[in-house]
Amino acid sequence: MKRTPLYDFHVAHGKLVEFAGYDMPIWYSSITEEHLAVRNHSGIFDISHMGRVIVGGVDAEPFIERLVPTYSASQPTGKSFYTLLLNSDGGIIDDIIIMKRPNDYVLVVNAASKAKDLEHLENVSSSFRVDMDDVTDDTTMIAIQGPEALHALQPMSAVDLSEVKRFTHTRSRVGGSDATITRTGYTGEDGFEIILHDSGIENSSPAVSVWNELATRAVPCGLGARDSLRIEAGLPLYGSDISETTNPIEAGLSWVLSKGKTGYVGDEAVARYGMTPPQRLRRGIIMADKIPRHGFPITDLSARKIGEITSGTFSPLLRKGIAMGYINAPDAQVGGSVLVDIRGSPAQGKIIKTPFYDETAYGWKRTK
Repeated sequence: MKRTPLYDFHVAHGKLVEFAGYDMPIWYSSITEEHLAVRNHSGIFDISHMGRVIVGGVDAEPFIERLVPTYSASQPTGKSFYTLLLNSDGGIIDDIIIMKRPNDYVLVVNAASKAKDLEHLENVSSSFRVDMDDVTDDTTMIAIQGPEALHALQPMSAVDLSEVKRFTHTRSRVGGSDATITRTGYTGEDGFEIILHDSGIENSSPAVSVWNELATRAVPCGLGARDSLRIEAGLPLYGSDISETTNPIEAGLSWVLSKGKTGYVGDEAVARYGMTPPQRLRRGIIMADKIPRHGFPITDLSARKIGEITSGTFSPLLRKGIAMGYINAPDAQVGGSVLVDIRGSPAQGKIIKTPFYDETAYGWKRTK
């Protein structure tokens, strides 16, 4: 089992589980407490298990253009953008973040997908002059999320974090460490993800120092809260809500497909998908009672199966069961009533547009 540079803290304070080949904390206190800390204040997550790959070389830009359906050449230096890796059939290999730096790119990929992502990158790179460096084990990655994230991180940052706009990044120092700070996250809240370039598996002390200081101003959080937070925000999880059997249009991710762009892997298949309405759509479902889980059938009120849950949990904010799933397009109207078969017992649900929370009160768009 692999360990992150922050393993000693996790084993001393948290409940550990196996995730993507790593020993990772599922919680420290409770999922609910950690979840609400992020929604109302700030929390920190060890996300060092996620893959980090640097792509450089003279053909780095055309290679990235070939790799993803989002225009990259037109992105300014300092931009961080969400996009997809697609196969030739337009299926989703992974969803990733790309950071565009002056002379190269940093790709952040999902832990469980890293091996196949690297194989895909190698295959696509065969006709390009690029260098790829997997720096996952040589770096540490920490997320700090929530409405007070900026104030928790600012005392350790050498830059004015208010100048780091959403989905941009900067190279600076955090504590005594050389770091990339990107204003991104996986919770729906404002916040930052930081890569510590001088601290990895073989040299964990700088990362431990940064984590311990952040923990004096933000609540350490585990994978459980990270999952419930991202479901409340309507964010898909690779392997559950998206996979190589789903395409960007039915998954509600067509916004990453740059208009008019061709020449990327999967472009012909995506064009075909765009010519006809999707047969199914990813939707949010809020329950009247009971908690839905992955794989539970979705039916209409006459018990006709119309879809399936892909992610489900109890929402600590709403105090209700919530879920995402794929529903046959004719039955997927927002506001419609459905039933979820929970171990043989039908439970009432309502189709909603995500996120599940009031965006004026929670999340990065909050105004209250």
